[in-house]
Amino acid sequence: MSRLPHNNEMNALIYRKFGSAEVLEWASQWPAPELTDNGVLVRVVAGSVNPKDVLLRKGKFSKTLARDPLPRVSGLDCSGEILAVGKNVTGYAVGDRVFGMTNRFCGGLHAEVALLDADEICPAPGNISLDQAASVPLAALTALQALRDLCKVQQGHRVLINGASGGVGHFAVQIAKAIGAEVHAVCGPDNLEFVKAIGADAAYSYRDQAANELSQQFEAVFDVFGKFTCKAFSRQLGKQGIFVSTVPKASTILPEFLAKTGLARQARLVIVKSRSADLAQLKDWIEAEKLVPHVDAVYPVTRAGDAHRHVESRHTVGKVCIRFVEDPAGAR
Repeated sequence: MSRLPHNNEMNALIYRKFGSAEVLEWASQWPAPELTDNGVLVRVVAGSVNPKDVLLRKGKFSKTLARDPLPRVSGLDCSGEILAVGKNVTGYAVGDRVFGMTNRFCGGLHAEVALLDADEICPAPGNISLDQAASVPLAALTALQALRDLCKVQQGHRVLINGASGGVGHFAVQIAKAIGAEVHAVCGPDNLEFVKAIGADAAYSYRDQAANELSQQFEAVFDVFGKFTCKAFSRQLGKQGIFVSTVPKASTILPEFLAKTGLARQARLVIVKSRSADLAQLKDWIEAEKLVPHVDAVYPVTRAGDAHRHVESRHTVGKVCIRFVEDPAGAR
């Protein structure tokens, strides 16, 4: 049986200053989180590394949205076993295997024990390992909310995904297919067969042709890498198509503001939010084998810096994870 931290202390993956991956530290005697009425404490087995983790570690957004003081605990999503349940939480019990993502902008989950709200988690899929489950929340929620909520993708729509072999991209290909869309995928030449294998109807190498140079028309363009603007796809999208980016910058923040105020609708910025209902949808697709997480590498926490550097290389196929302890149920 898993136990709560002794003396309310634990190990945690922290950074005391902004900088390269070398600033990451597996620190001992870190204060363990306190259980809240609406929360659960999770014994973390694994967590994934997302590009946002890298940006936060480097100090991005520190003057705006990421003002939490240093030192900080890294990590935005995880999987593991429930250690304790808040008094207002129903439907979960100690020992349940769960996965989830925090809505706290700076994260804080990559530690021996993590605190999440009950509406930020979901029972882990029963047909995959906790390593694989940890790879899902942030990346797959981003893809789901971009395609379903912003692009309004429906069966028969033609969708273009730029950056289709990475963490968000490989989930986007599969989610678009699960919805019933025709998927066109742009990635590096070495990953063309991979994106076809996970469901893309057509795959293109960015070295041969830029995404905005394709001749087809699309109902939606999802630019996972945030390289382009909506204007670059004006010919492919026409007047009704929707362009979505993942990267907040001047060219995406203003159009998103205009969309939310009803003044425009064609260019959107996906701002992911953790929701139990959306995690449950992902779980259902995983258990139906319509959505298969691909984990490029799993690093022990003692090599967390290598995991971050792997993501920084921008050559990840699928996801990169960090394992904090061995899965008590073993690999599946």
